Amino acid sequence: MLTGKRTRRLATPALALTAASAVALVGLAAGTPQAATRPGWADTDSLSVRIHALNPGAGQHYAAVVLTNKTHKTIRTQGYVGLQLLDAHGKDVTTHVVRDHGNTARITLKPGQSAYTRLHWTVVPGAGEPTKAEKNPTKIEVTPPDSRHHLTTAWKMGEVLQKGRIDITPLAKGTGPKY
Repeated sequence: MLTGKRTRRLATPALALTAASAVALVGLAAGTPQAATRPGWADTDSLSVRIHALNPGAGQHYAAVVLTNKTHKTIRTQGYVGLQLLDAHGKDVTTHVVRDHGNTARITLKPGQSAYTRLHWTVVPGAGEPTKAEKNPTKIEVTPPDSRHHLTTAWKMGEVLQKGRIDITPLAKGTGPKY
């Protein structure tokens, strides 16, 4: 037989659980509007891509890959793009992307705004490498951060030596440096 004192002890955890559940539900309901106003993540449906050359020097080449919000909504992105060079037949050209260790800040893009990554590569052959690339790329696939799909644009930047090595920076707001 249970005494009144023991019954209260058994009931207390149930009351605490009910109170905790109520607080959690209130917290979820309060957080919902904030989550609803957070911009969606940028993907290939919301972005366009273009590439433009930056000033080269002594066998070193630079370009900016620019992702632009083509929607009527604000979107966000953060991190590094993926890259793959292609030949005229759409076949992979050796590409070795090396990320620098820059700041990967979250970027919010309003309609029409852009983010870019700076590319650096060389046309100076490495040890044992031919003086000309075996395959010249004509296109580049760009995969936005956290995406499984890519955008493709023309590559008019010439060959990439050093076994296809391209150094990239994390995305930054804007269309790239003017040099």
